[in-house]
Amino acid sequence: MAIDNVNMVDAIGVDEKNQALRLMITDHLEWKNKYLSETDHLLMLQNKINSYLSYIESEQYKETYPNINFKILIIEIHFKYESTENCEKFLKVVQDQVRQFGIKIESYSG
Repeated sequence: MAIDNVNMVDAIGVDEKNQALRLMITDHLEWKNKYLSETDHLLMLQNKINSYLSYIESEQYKETYPNINFKILIIEIHFKYESTENCEKFLKVVQDQVRQFGIKIESYSG
């Protein structure tokens, strides 16, 4: 389960205190390497986020949590390596687009 598997949610959990559903993406790939450009890495991340947005939009999470009405849905992205400036800009754009749907993007590095 990781960024390169777009057909699977890496991890999912409930934050009862905040009535939030947390969906986690794990990104284990380095940003600067000879096998994957930053652009390709960002495209992989975009595809994974889009997969999660489809999961949310279709309300598939209600199969696991049928009796919980979540106030917010959070996509947590955990980067093994420090993200790039372009990645941070990309995530800000995504956050601005999904905020209106009650979805929040959080990212963590290291």
